[in-house]
Amino acid sequence: MDRRTFLIGASSILTTAYLDKANWFLRNKNAVVPLLQPEKAANHIYFVNAGYEYELRFDTPEFDLPDAITNREALERYFGLALTDNQSTPLSVFKNIYDWFGIRPKELDDLAEGEFYYDLWARRDSNEARVYHFLKGMDLFGPEDANGLRRGDLRFIDGCHPGNNYLGVTSKDPISASLLQARLLEHGHNTSVEIVDQG
Repeated sequence: MDRRTFLIGASSILTTAYLDKANWFLRNKNAVVPLLQPEKAANHIYFVNAGYEYELRFDTPEFDLPDAITNREALERYFGLALTDNQSTPLSVFKNIYDWFGIRPKELDDLAEGEFYYDLWARRDSNEARVYHFLKGMDLFGPEDANGLRRGDLRFIDGCHPGNNYLGVTSKDPISASLLQARLLEHGHNTSVEIVDQG
């Protein structure tokens, strides 16, 4: 787990005055400072109140599940095996697919069992994983060794414990939603951030 906090005063928007405004919006409206109109945003990040912490989700506050796909689509998307033309695919490839995954050639266009690709979907395409991938490489927090006022927190989680495949971002502090909104705007991202209760 990688826990990071925002450095206040490290940018043009993220000032102590903005922090005061963010606290006011949180206390009085349970909302993010409205720097960006959500209907004009290209992307949305939701801080979903799970009771004990906030889980960040991309594009929808709902807990999502993978779409139904065929075995062929799952093999291509999650295992890198493109089988577009059965005529030109060597028999050894089909044998390996059967040995590795238990899928016969006649089953390639059947709907895939969820457990076949769920873990890979959860780490790549779920709305929790998409937030992780979107935010992880950004300079959101200022230099780690810089002294100054730090507020909020985002925790980047790659497996809660050994054997767990969860990939996501959480926060214990809802002020982080407004702080994240400010930093995304400064980076030129047309992304709104919203606090919601779990439905």
